[in-house]
Amino acid sequence: MAEHKSTILTGLMALALCACRNDIADIRAITDKNTKPVQTSYGASYTFSEKGKKQTRLEAGVLEQYEVEGEDDYILAGGGFSMIFFDSLQREEARIKADSGIYIEKKKSLKAWGNVVLSNVAGEKLETSELIYDQDSAHIHTEQRVKITLAGGSTLHGLGIESNDNFTRYRIIQPTGDFVVEEKQDTTNGKNQ
Repeated sequence: MAEHKSTILTGLMALALCACRNDIADIRAITDKNTKPVQTSYGASYTFSEKGKKQTRLEAGVLEQYEVEGEDDYILAGGGFSMIFFDSLQREEARIKADSGIYIEKKKSLKAWGNVVLSNVAGEKLETSELIYDQDSAHIHTEQRVKITLAGGSTLHGLGIESNDNFTRYRIIQPTGDFVVEEKQDTTNGKNQ
């Protein structure tokens, strides 16, 4: 009986020691100076222009800029943020709002997550959990579930979407739900088609 208790006690001590052990990568992530932002801005607003024309504006509760040796520099947006897209006449044409996001400067790519809403000037609204904007190709996409509310109030559902950056041309990858198809009246012979 004493031998059995000793075996159990030894096993529990070994388990406790393993549970308390930190992975070296975790320790480095906490203590490495590169994991700290080089700049933090509160109530931030940054405008991105090309050839003197305003293209996008990023507004966020908190923006943290990171420069990591050997990796791509990036900006973390938190506290809620918006990315506003402008047309050639500098008018707002679309807007992404989300809880958080990351902008990878070298790739010119924004990934937004948490209560993501993309809206356009036509009054259409896309809701999803995650959305990616590739600036160079002016392409927005996700593989997550999407809900689109059209200007008239109708809704479309699906899994995944591809869109241009102003959300005027889009394609749901896998549409789901019920679809209403209206009959078209043939005016030449008075029959329904």
